Amino acid sequence: MNSYNENLHSSVLSSLESQEMTKKQLSAQLDSSMFTLYYAEGAEIVAQEKLDSTTKMYQDNQHINNVMVVNKNMSDNLLLTANQQKTYTTQSVNNMAVCASNLQIASNSIVRLASDIGSIYSIINAADYGTQIYQQGLEAYNLINKTAYHAEETSQHAMEASASIAEVASATIADGAKLTNTSVNNLLQVTTADLNTITAILTADNATKAQSSMATRSAEGAIKCSKVAYEASKKAYKINNAKFNQNLEVKVPKPFDSSEKGSFTVSFDYYKSPFSVKDRGPETPNLGLEKPVQNYNIIVVKDSKKSFFNVSTAEDLLNNPSQFKRISVLQDSNTSNKVTVSVGLNELLDSDNEPLSLGESYVAFLLIIFSENYKKEINTFDEYLSAPSETFTLTHTLNQAEKIKPPKVSDASTDKNKLHDHKNVPITTINFTVEKEEKIKISEVNYRCLLLPYPDDFLTNAELNSLEYKIETTEVDEEILTVEEEVKFLKEEIENLNSGITQLTAETSKAPKTDAKNTAESDVAKQKNSNFKEALNEAKAKLANAAELLKKLNAEKDKIEKNSPKPVKNDKAFFFNLNLAENVPAGNYTVAQPDKALLGSDNWTFEALIDSTTTDNFGNPLMEQKKYIPVILSFYSGNEISKSKYTNSLSDWENTTPFSYSANEKETIPTN
Repeated sequence: MNSYNENLHSSVLSSLESQEMTKKQLSAQLDSSMFTLYYAEGAEIVAQEKLDSTTKMYQDNQHINNVMVVNKNMSDNLLLTANQQKTYTTQSVNNMAVCASNLQIASNSIVRLASDIGSIYSIINAADYGTQIYQQGLEAYNLINKTAYHAEETSQHAMEASASIAEVASATIADGAKLTNTSVNNLLQVTTADLNTITAILTADNATKAQSSMATRSAEGAIKCSKVAYEASKKAYKINNAKFNQNLEVKVPKPFDSSEKGSFTVSFDYYKSPFSVKDRGPETPNLGLEKPVQNYNIIVVKDSKKSFFNVSTAEDLLNNPSQFKRISVLQDSNTSNKVTVSVGLNELLDSDNEPLSLGESYVAFLLIIFSENYKKEINTFDEYLSAPSETFTLTHTLNQAEKIKPPKVSDASTDKNKLHDHKNVPITTINFTVEKEEKIKISEVNYRCLLLPYPDDFLTNAELNSLEYKIETTEVDEEILTVEEEVKFLKEEIENLNSGITQLTAETSKAPKTDAKNTAESDVAKQKNSNFKEALNEAKAKLANAAELLKKLNAEKDKIEKNSPKPVKNDKAFFFNLNLAENVPAGNYTVAQPDKALLGSDNWTFEALIDSTTTDNFGNPLMEQKKYIPVILSFYSGNEISKSKYTNSLSDWENTTPFSYSANEKETIPTN
């Protein structure tokens, strides 16, 4: 390879390696921002839940305090009434005692008077029986007896009233009312202190929520910046790769099939000669410009050895057909068309003559063998070896959980098949199915059930994934608007030029051409007409270019919209993905248990048990009537050496129906 090609290849290799390294650094920065956002959102969710709990406690304490204020008022009124009763009862006892004493004195006087009248009546009865004085004495005697009886009876009532009023325990009632009032006052002080305490906690929780919200907004801004920088780096690498490295790309399908039929694709652009046949003189023979390439060869190299791989090594590998994938050129390849080749997992050996294995990092090289005529034409007899592609890894993707059913609440004590020790505790069960793994034992895979809280006002996956789409769409829309305005301006200019040409032609045809002056004016008009036509042709050429550019921009916009992220059902769910799910600590998820009766079928059935000790993915206890999204993580739990061969998978949680958790109802309610 000559020094120019060596320097060019070295520059291209250095540029692509630098951009790939930058892309990896920005990817790591994006991951860091992602975890920062995730934990910031978790902190805000915890703060919000604590604030909600504190708010409920505050409302309860406020209600209790209000009840105690009412009871305090009633207690004060009761104490006042009891004291008044005590005063009035004491006064009544004294008054009734005086009254009873006076009545007793009066009664004694009447009785003595009755005794005297009885004696008088006896004397009159013996001495003057039947006389008028006898009759009057008899009447007086009867009246005084009746009066004496009523006097004795009234005296009896007075004594009974005095005894009854003396029996009223007004002092005891007053003491009880005082004790009750003191107790109510003490309880009111306690409830007031509790209310003040919970008010302070509520204020602190509000401040914590505000701070966590600001931290979340800051993390959202950081991850958006990281996302933009990462996407810009990807685009820069893609542009440079397309311009300087034949647009060499390796795409591994997701999920990847690790069976014998498993394959990945390698794509690249046809090599285009820097010189065209039209650039040669008619007398110079064409020795190979129309067909510069004899064949293309794809070689897979371990990522750890890509720095030592060169043209000589690549040419040596062409002696072993199993170490390269050849694409022959049967016709003119001096075109801009793209080639896509499928490479089977067991079809090709790597540069070390070893089979492609799962978990190993590889790169692809493109070795272009030029035709002999083309080599003679450019007077260079070296072959072309591309820079390495981006690193790719072949891994088996674990099957995704499907058919996640809404959870139901059952009585644990009636189910003998559940693996738990709880008794008489409602158990929520989440059921799902997974396609059977052909080459993995069921014991080597954990199916972890995570419950994501479903809050609002967070940066979501949909928003972050559509960020690049929105930026690209905005850029294309602005370019389309600029070109449309240019097209409009050029059309108006062409219309004005046509009008000018028409008007000038009419004036020229009417002007006489008899003298020299008119002849000169006619020549000026012809020159002006020529200038108009020249400007018109230039404007039409610009219009054609603008129309072509507008067509390309509209096609680009259609392509962007076609590749735009699909809408999801849970568009308000917070940011979450496979990387985050894999790092959820133990204790914040539930490992589902298989239905052993169905292990031999094509689909495995699992059940995750959720009880009062289960938490969400942040480790917070499940809250009554709060919405959660059930997420199933298929996680390889086999030996550590084999972990690199497998890629975990996450269920389609963005389109899984959330449910409102309840440990009291017989069935939880899915939410739409």
